[in-house]
Amino acid sequence: MFTIKRFKDGVDIYHVDWKNKLPKYMTIIQRGEVVVFKLGNVMKNFDMVQVCYESNVWGFPSTLEFDFYFLKEIDSKNFKIDIDITVGDAMACEFSLESPNKVEVIEYTSWKSKTDPSNTVFAIEDECLVEFVNFLNLFEGFNLKVSDFKFLDKYDNYHPR
Repeated sequence: MFTIKRFKDGVDIYHVDWKNKLPKYMTIIQRGEVVVFKLGNVMKNFDMVQVCYESNVWGFPSTLEFDFYFLKEIDSKNFKIDIDITVGDAMACEFSLESPNKVEVIEYTSWKSKTDPSNTVFAIEDECLVEFVNFLNLFEGFNLKVSDFKFLDKYDNYHPR
């Protein structure tokens, strides 16, 4: 029988107030600009949760969205989440997580991207990236490190396959 995994504190992911667990601000770097987004709406749907951050910087998209898709258990021990990150209407990154610590990049639009040859940077500031990884580790069975997310940091040290 399919069941949705829980946060480590034992609360079902659809019954917990995500706003109390998520980073309150998310600072990103894109096209040479540093933009701070504030946590906005959290929408819980059947098989996904949408987390929207908002900004009012003129000339820059006003939303940064994280879409969390919860997939069936791989087996009794492993759990998988797909995450899409969009800035405005543009896909910035897509990746999947499989417990305990597997990270697979699906779409990448920063340094040396094969799908976006512009070499523009999309990155999450260091402190915000640490908070984001800490949030992900609240899910049962996950034990991720910031170093697993080089594709989201501001340093040119990720090499897409």
